Amino acid sequence: MPNFLRRLKTTPKRKLALWAALGYSALVLGGALLGAEIVLRSKTRWVKGDFVPVGRRGNKLYLPASPETLSKGPLGIVPLLPNRGHLVVGPHRMVGTVVERPILQERGALPQGALAWVSTYLYNGTPAQLGAEYEDVLVPTEVGEMPAWHMPPRHAEKDALIVVVHGHGGQRAQALRMLPAMLRTGCGSLFVTFRNAYGAPKVGKGYLTLGDTEAEDVVAALAWAREQGYKRIILFGFSMGGNIVLSVLRPKFEPYPLPIVGVMLDSPALEWRDTIRWQAQRFGLPGFLARRVGRFTQRIVTQRSGQDFDVVDQIAAAPHFKVPILMWHGTRDHTIPLAQAEALYAARPDLVEFHRVEDAKHIRTWNISPKEYDGQLERFVARVLGRESCE
Repeated sequence: MPNFLRRLKTTPKRKLALWAALGYSALVLGGALLGAEIVLRSKTRWVKGDFVPVGRRGNKLYLPASPETLSKGPLGIVPLLPNRGHLVVGPHRMVGTVVERPILQERGALPQGALAWVSTYLYNGTPAQLGAEYEDVLVPTEVGEMPAWHMPPRHAEKDALIVVVHGHGGQRAQALRMLPAMLRTGCGSLFVTFRNAYGAPKVGKGYLTLGDTEAEDVVAALAWAREQGYKRIILFGFSMGGNIVLSVLRPKFEPYPLPIVGVMLDSPALEWRDTIRWQAQRFGLPGFLARRVGRFTQRIVTQRSGQDFDVVDQIAAAPHFKVPILMWHGTRDHTIPLAQAEALYAARPDLVEFHRVEDAKHIRTWNISPKEYDGQLERFVARVLGRESCE
């Protein structure tokens, strides 16, 4: 018998129980502290993706196999040195041990053998990567100026503006995949950020409030839009951005600087207590332990930032919503539970148009069927504006 097992067998049960209790407590506390730090301030300057060497033969690209390069739908490719090119590549197929994808769109140069950023988000820069005209603007708020991209309507007077809000730790570039569809509606677009996100003003200790105070920055964007001559607003939120735009609908902000005629949500975080527990289970903790870690995480978050989780519970707030909502959520979302979207739809089937996207990961619902997603977006915008197009 190994020495360790022999010693364990002879150790008093009371002592073993004490060690087990200490180990359990350390695991719960450590997990809760880590979880609270992620919840409170998660921001990055990088759009998610892989960095891989890229081979090219004619109109085909060849990539090493990875979860990103094997993802369904199109990918974006940006060479690092020199960073002059951008490609969109189509569906993959395996050729031996490498991934082959056809080139669908190409701007600039992609040197053979270049090290490149590869991502299901397609874009990691500005609207210029799509050849879109835009302007960098600053939206004044009570806590500072929020950077934003403004794409004015192409061929029409200013009427409706789509205000796009990224998620927790996200970047404005994540929504550039949807920009062509938004431009086709004829509406203007404003891709804005919020306090304590990357590139935005830091407030206090830099803690996020999961949609609560960040909503004030979006309301300020509505006031900016009014000054620019827009007449009505459609809100479009991704992940935590979905919670932010729904938080704008609270009575405390009424009357709004401009009328809000519709809301679009992609993989929205609707109930944070459930999301925190879900995340604990995602990292392999059994259900009972995930629940305990989740409760301690919530307590630590509240102690540090004063977070009121009831305020950002959008499922509970559903009876008070008054505007049409278009929502997408993927069945393979390991970040936000699909059940939250299903609960919102069940609570308000009169307002919510819900698209359950099979095999889609978090904020990758567009990638599964871009044409279908774009069509749903364009039809919704036309419907809430009461015309065949925004023009």
